[in-house]
Amino acid sequence: MKAVFHTGVPAGWGDTLGDRPWCLAPVGGKPLIEYWLEWAFDIGAVDVRIVLGDGADEVEEFCGDGSRWGLHADFSFLRNTSAPDDYLRRSPEQWTDGLLYICGPVFPRRLRPPPWAKPAEGVTLRVVDAGQTACLLSRDTRALRAFLSGAPPQSNGSWADLQLDPMTLRDVKSYYDLNMCLVGGELSHYVPPGYLNGDGASIGYNVMIPLSVELRPPLVIGNDCRIHSMAVVGPNAVIGNHVIVDRQTELSDCVVIDGTYLGRNLEISGKIVSGSRVVSPDDGSVVELSEPWLLARLESESRSNDLLRALVGWAVAVGLMLAQAIPFVLLYPLIRIYSIGSYRLSSRIGLGGRVRRLPVWTTLNSQSRLGRCFVGLGLDLFPLIALAAFGRIWLCGHAPLHPERDQALRKRLHRYFPAAIGYHTRRAEAGGHAVETTNALYYERYRSPAEDLRTVVRTLAGRFLDALSGESATAC
Repeated sequence: MKAVFHTGVPAGWGDTLGDRPWCLAPVGGKPLIEYWLEWAFDIGAVDVRIVLGDGADEVEEFCGDGSRWGLHADFSFLRNTSAPDDYLRRSPEQWTDGLLYICGPVFPRRLRPPPWAKPAEGVTLRVVDAGQTACLLSRDTRALRAFLSGAPPQSNGSWADLQLDPMTLRDVKSYYDLNMCLVGGELSHYVPPGYLNGDGASIGYNVMIPLSVELRPPLVIGNDCRIHSMAVVGPNAVIGNHVIVDRQTELSDCVVIDGTYLGRNLEISGKIVSGSRVVSPDDGSVVELSEPWLLARLESESRSNDLLRALVGWAVAVGLMLAQAIPFVLLYPLIRIYSIGSYRLSSRIGLGGRVRRLPVWTTLNSQSRLGRCFVGLGLDLFPLIALAAFGRIWLCGHAPLHPERDQALRKRLHRYFPAAIGYHTRRAEAGGHAVETTNALYYERYRSPAEDLRTVVRTLAGRFLDALSGESATAC
């Protein structure tokens, strides 16, 4: 058997909890995707393919090569806007021996303690959400071939035979209720003996709890947490990993997402806390607190190669600016005289989230040979490259986003690199917003100094070849 997990399928409740990928949201103290990986191992699906989307870096870093669960994990990233099932149809024959397929926020709820039972030969089980397959477990070759050809498979067994009741987490309320069920006793179905304390307090490793802290089971505390003196935790408190609870704070009937700091003298009950936001599970309403001494997100260190990218990008930007300066000064006056093109200042989100007015090139006469020469030499990018040389934007990265039109995309990006050159500068692409989104997410996942250099070379060389062949290229 093999397993395929889609982590890039949108889940609205995940956005409510913050910018962390929903598949890493803690469920009973550990990420949702970990339950999937454990399920795959128990049923013998050693080969796991994880299709990445939002937060790809974080998902890949957590899963690694899968060896922690006795698995072999590979990763893919879909840059197109096709349906998720299309990933399976690229090479359908490799899935027909048996498949565990999860395509959405599905929790494999156990009806009894482990291990999970393996499906019998010829059995197909399916979970449907909004008319789409959210979860499929099958060892029926005929049913799998029908599914891969586009026909929805029919279940011919019962999940109860496997002591399972998979549930789809459709909203914040269902996510909160699941955590309360787990901390209330169901967690023993998932945690092996020796890891769950008999008094209903499940506590991870590297957790510092002074003697003055009052623990009121049932409760769950993840790994690498710090609980300060005179705090009260529980009952029914689910605390994720890397959480700091300051002095005299009381937590009950609540879920605290990974990487959250809770300040002194707080009393939180019946809520979900994620970084600086407090979420009401009943209606999904969110309250953002701007005071970091009350609630805050514990920032992780940025990727080390971003510093190298910045240095390499700056050096290349300076070289390009010097090489383009004279041709730009000679040709741009002619471009304006013959009304071939011009720049306009447009508000875009720059470094640090500040709104800046950046020059955007507009072609007025795409048939002009002089205009094709100007764009073919990359001179239309000269003002942005100069800004990169002076450290105002990155040389390579994301297309600078509009502060109003692109708000949704900006929220989806965990790291944003407004830049002079990117996938968007090679040529005009069809696809509109969908293509911009996939390009932005792809760059966030695969950014590196080598990828930046490839992007610069492909952009400038491709524009030059387009100019020679008479094709038009358009920036931004």
